[in-house]
Amino acid sequence: MKKENLDKEEYRELLEDLCCEYCEPKRYCILKEFLVSLHPSPRMMIQLKCLDKFKMEESKREDKDIGWTVTVERWIEKGYAASFAKLYDEDEDVRVSVLYRKIIKANGNGK
Repeated sequence: MKKENLDKEEYRELLEDLCCEYCEPKRYCILKEFLVSLHPSPRMMIQLKCLDKFKMEESKREDKDIGWTVTVERWIEKGYAASFAKLYDEDEDVRVSVLYRKIIKANGNGK
């Protein structure tokens, strides 16, 4: 089944993975409820979560918040956006952390 066809329960499962750092699993969370109501594309949500992880890592490396504009510019310039486009498979059920590591590794920055 394509991720664009997720019902609300399947979408909630995806949000559990995306929001695990912000909300307790299987507990009420206003962030998850808001996202369920909006029901944005899973592809967009997964790439935004990858960007969030990238922003945190880059900000930590520089010892300051680099901001979203710089994050997006670097994500594109370093080839991560292109790698996301190649590696993201809407039919594959993969955790965001696994996909993120694949994207970073694909660009020669894997640990």
